[in-house]
Amino acid sequence: MSLLISASFIVIGGTLTCYQPASEEVMAQHHGEPPPAAAIGDRKLVLDMQTEPTNITQGDDLLMTIGFLDEGKNANIQHVTFRMDISKDGKHLLSDFFHDHNGEVRLMFKDKGPSSSSPTIGGNQDVLTNAWIADPGSPIMISGPIFNQSGTYNVGLELTTIDNDKTDLVEPLEYHFDVKVS
Repeated sequence: MSLLISASFIVIGGTLTCYQPASEEVMAQHHGEPPPAAAIGDRKLVLDMQTEPTNITQGDDLLMTIGFLDEGKNANIQHVTFRMDISKDGKHLLSDFFHDHNGEVRLMFKDKGPSSSSPTIGGNQDVLTNAWIADPGSPIMISGPIFNQSGTYNVGLELTTIDNDKTDLVEPLEYHFDVKVS
């Protein structure tokens, strides 16, 4: 079973609105067409989301790496902060902010504990962004019942800072995609 992503991008009150129809399938790790770039000033930002494993089975530990690339420079946007929301079948599973100074957030999802428990996050709180950051050399650990059942998980990202921890976007960039688990 492949990881399938349907994505839509919205820049509210900004310079560009992009939409990718939900019927078009995009594979994680760019095995298909990557999502369209969103424009901020003279830069084009591209979501770069990768998973290990690429074919997700219920209960697997899942490493999800999320970055935002400057398409012109082919380099990570530095100092990214985003809010991530994950839900399945209308049930809200996770909502929190994550940050990385180098622009690549690594999240390790581990299915630990009963399915009725809330997820716990292991990392540090960045005082300036009020977001979770990883210990050096380690991913942010998320333990709990996420990606532990087969089906479609809805993931929403709102990119809120780029370039500098103090540089808030006037309106967040929104990204939405589905993660399929077999």
